[in-house]
Amino acid sequence: MIHRYLTALDDLGSLRIHDRSVRSRLRNDQDDLWFASTVRESSLWTDHRLFERLTLLINDQPVVVASITPSVVRRIRVVAAWGRALVHSLRLRRTIVPREVMFVEYLPPTYVAGQHGESQYFGNLPNEVQRLGYSLGFLHIHSEGPVTRAPRAIRSLRRQLTSTNVPHVLLTDFLTFGVWCKALRSWRSLQRQVPSVVQIDTALTPSTDLSRMWPTWRSMYDDSVRGTHSVRTSLLTAMFHEALRRNDKTDVWLSAFEGQSWEACLARTIEKSSSTWIPYLHTMLRPWDLRARTFVKEFQPSNLAVHGRHDYSELESLQPSLVMVEALRYGHLGVNSTDKFATRSDDARWLIIGGAECERSNHELREVLAAMQSQQVAPHVVIKWHPQCGTPTIALPDNAKVSTESLAFLIDQAAVALMVGSAAPLDTYLRGVPSCSLRTPSGFSMTPVEESEHFHTAYDGIDAVSWMLTAQSAPQFTPPVERYFSLDVALPRWRALLADVLGD
Repeated sequence: MIHRYLTALDDLGSLRIHDRSVRSRLRNDQDDLWFASTVRESSLWTDHRLFERLTLLINDQPVVVASITPSVVRRIRVVAAWGRALVHSLRLRRTIVPREVMFVEYLPPTYVAGQHGESQYFGNLPNEVQRLGYSLGFLHIHSEGPVTRAPRAIRSLRRQLTSTNVPHVLLTDFLTFGVWCKALRSWRSLQRQVPSVVQIDTALTPSTDLSRMWPTWRSMYDDSVRGTHSVRTSLLTAMFHEALRRNDKTDVWLSAFEGQSWEACLARTIEKSSSTWIPYLHTMLRPWDLRARTFVKEFQPSNLAVHGRHDYSELESLQPSLVMVEALRYGHLGVNSTDKFATRSDDARWLIIGGAECERSNHELREVLAAMQSQQVAPHVVIKWHPQCGTPTIALPDNAKVSTESLAFLIDQAAVALMVGSAAPLDTYLRGVPSCSLRTPSGFSMTPVEESEHFHTAYDGIDAVSWMLTAQSAPQFTPPVERYFSLDVALPRWRALLADVLGD
């Protein structure tokens, strides 16, 4: 099914409009609106019709056509986006000191650097780079607010992270009036050749997978190539170009990779430079998370770092240049803990982990807590909420509390764990904690962990509570960590990769 989806997506990019493909019409020397489009990205976190699209492929069902934003409204929003970016460009900029190795990563409000400078996304690798004798810095992307202006809290956090030897800069630090002008010129030149929705409607071949899915893509496509998303793409690309120009001595750019649209802007920019890009797939590749797959089918990095056999096997048919490295965020899975419960008991802790889908996380948490009440179960519940969602918005009973402790610490205190809001169970399951996830509304499984006595996908809150009551008393088990992650605190694979790309 994924192959059919990827093929239909590729067919859309290859569709001929006046003797040129859609893909080529959406690209110039500066921008690539197709590669950075939400259609190509196919993110299940931002595309609410993704599972509907997969279902209609499976069943060959008709689809409801999504309405497109009226052109007048779209133009007003586009003008407003360019105007806001112009205002943001009229500020003094910080002095940028080039570094040999630059790490590119998100900077959420909850970002916490380790006591020894460990990165939230790259673990101890930055320290290893310094030990190898290379200078390093961080380029951060903020995830909240307009792309051209980071929130005040993020700017303050960036200042706290910066030290004399390790600068932390924001991508918005590279937005100047000149950069804004370059972005606008590139965007306007592309608008003259962008294929319209009607042109694509006319060019489609009936009764194909593409013709079935295109109605669900029309609105996304329109915003990606003519709406505010296209403005975002041009501005991001221009800022990345400026970042590379002002860091002309940087040999290697390492980024936390997922296949998002902003990563497409970074990839196209580095492609035109003499630098090397190493994208690192920093989280487990989940079923139906198509972003990495659609990315590498469109653009194949010279080195795509993956941290285990599972992700390697998922991508090897699409990407020939995979490099196996050590997992940087999951090192705790290979470390013995003296704090781990030796036995299970009725008063042991139940750990509930929230996902990035905030509304769904709150809904499922409410459902599970209600199930506990209906079954007259009152375990000691510890809740670890996703940083993007703040804290739960629902009232909590006396036996439940939210914790700010690290997830690794909380896992080692848990007898059983439950995931809500599409949170992944790997951290808990691979630490030997019986883990439960709730069935997704779409019915599509979102975890690579197979059903067993140690992992269960519950149909509802009552099913989840019943299973956890039984699982908390089960004997401890040895999880198959090596099936998913390559672990070694000395990072020999990473060291070998860096030595290779840096010429040592």
